[in-house]
Amino acid sequence: MPVAAPRRLFVLPWRLPLPWPHLVWLGLLLYTDLQLWFTRAGLYSVAPAETVTFWRNALLADLLDCALFYLNYLVLQPRLFRPRRGLAYLGAVVGALVLFALGRVALSIALGEGSPLTLSLAAQTHLMLGGLILLLSAGLRLAHDYLQEREQRRDLEQQHLRTELSLLKTQLHPHFLFNTLNNIYSLTLHASPQAPEAVMRLAELMRYQLYDSPDDLVPLIQEIRHLRGFLALQLLRLLPDEADEALPFTVLLPLGAEYVRRLPPMLLLPLVENAFKHGDLAARPHVARLRLQLEPNGQLLFSVMNHCAPEGGPMLAAPGGMGLANLRRRLELLYPGRHSLTIAATPTEYQVKLEVQL
Repeated sequence: MPVAAPRRLFVLPWRLPLPWPHLVWLGLLLYTDLQLWFTRAGLYSVAPAETVTFWRNALLADLLDCALFYLNYLVLQPRLFRPRRGLAYLGAVVGALVLFALGRVALSIALGEGSPLTLSLAAQTHLMLGGLILLLSAGLRLAHDYLQEREQRRDLEQQHLRTELSLLKTQLHPHFLFNTLNNIYSLTLHASPQAPEAVMRLAELMRYQLYDSPDDLVPLIQEIRHLRGFLALQLLRLLPDEADEALPFTVLLPLGAEYVRRLPPMLLLPLVENAFKHGDLAARPHVARLRLQLEPNGQLLFSVMNHCAPEGGPMLAAPGGMGLANLRRRLELLYPGRHSLTIAATPTEYQVKLEVQL
């Protein structure tokens, strides 16, 4: 369903969950080693000229750098970087930094990289280098956790939207069935010969609701057929001896658009139901007029006009209103910022216009 993501709100189907913090870290290590190799420079001494010796020393140094990076990334920050544990985290970070500097100095001694004066400089250099590694590790961890939390919030919001839309649809179906059964009941009270046909048409409408409306989107042609079936059912009760012109339904569509364009099922029905529920059913020559137009750019225009029932009449006193309220909420969820629903009322007429960008 088209949710504004939302929308995420939306996960692109080609996107892969790449471990981007690890790629950033490993890429930075490789970039630094290549820079030292091409410039033959070291942190505090001249880099070895032999290729094998240089990359052996670089690999050993990278292993110690990775140990400090992942100690903070995987252990210290997830467990200690929390409220009321700040001092414990700070102490653990300082301890890890000292051990890192000592480890790098010991590695320098083992590799014979310089004199005691050079090793003193190395200790200071490694303390600063370790601090930068810890800052980078903490920053990448925070960024990773933030993006993960944002993704989880978006998933939760989408789940809430799907749940709310499902509830709205389950409310809409009984609402439609309740009104239609009332219509058939009025036929049976008068022993109308149209009652069997009304039951058959109701079965066709219910078949659409059961087998097609669970889909998120249906072709526009199915919605049009559904509306025509509903109008035919109303004609059986209201105007059994008159022509279909009593309920004119004008449809203006580009060639073939009714099979290409799709919209949520039963999106237009509440507007038509509202006309019969609150309109003047004895009005002539038209009880209601419907117009459906689709622009080439996908702009759907649907309007329903009906005459107002006499003041204090039984139709205005009828309970309900759920269908129109559900429609407003569905439009907000499915087409945020891409729809408008306007109502114009006069003492004699009531008109509703819906515009949706499909």
